[in-house]
Amino acid sequence: MEVYFKHILKERKFHFFYQPIYDLNTWGIFAFESLLRVSDLPSSNIEQLFSNARLNQTLYELDTAAIEGAVETFPFTLFTEQQLFINLFPSTLLDPRFEYFLYQLMMKHPEAQGNIVFELNESAKEQASCIAPELANKIQWLNHSGILVAIDDVGAGSATLKQIIEYKPKYIKLDRYFAKNLASSKEKQQIVQLLTNYNVDDTILILEGIEDEKDLATACALNVPFAQGYLLGKPQPILHYKTQYQFHNSIYTYL
Repeated sequence: MEVYFKHILKERKFHFFYQPIYDLNTWGIFAFESLLRVSDLPSSNIEQLFSNARLNQTLYELDTAAIEGAVETFPFTLFTEQQLFINLFPSTLLDPRFEYFLYQLMMKHPEAQGNIVFELNESAKEQASCIAPELANKIQWLNHSGILVAIDDVGAGSATLKQIIEYKPKYIKLDRYFAKNLASSKEKQQIVQLLTNYNVDDTILILEGIEDEKDLATACALNVPFAQGYLLGKPQPILHYKTQYQFHNSIYTYL
């Protein structure tokens, strides 16, 4: 299995699905999140792929390959009003090679400039990187480079209110736990309302994991601005959304 994972990384035997993030005020697609996939590997095993890379000290290589692939396959010239959310490990951001990697990537794909949001993936195995004093400086450097930051899985794992205050992210992605049974939980509604109203430095809430119509209706009633989940759209090849987008545009032009 270890040899197999190494082969995936060396030969870049992966592709990308994209899941929409919806603007609940306009019911339009606000952004897409890129998700790495391997043809003969179940999506549930993708985490194992990254865990194996960490064990073999190739996490940086896999993470940057995933970032580069997501940018290369996303049609920025078509989706000019949508942002691309890409997962990023804090340890990758702290790596001294990352600044030059990002510079080269933006030089190669200038159309991506200003349209990328990095989601900080703060898994338990990233604890050391998450508490590193220089991480806040690296996030500030990203902002100055025209790349926005989102904190992923807030309310689960290591993502904390302290990090929201210190990192000043553009987006807060609230963990799917808070979307599940939101309609029937006053406690979850209060937390969602609290973070919806948090607008320091224009920070915006994205509620993840919307899978039920009642929960979606409750999120709308709480004025949640953006949401993501299987009810709104499952991860698909970008061709699915590209065809759909071109069809709607052609109808609009005809009318």
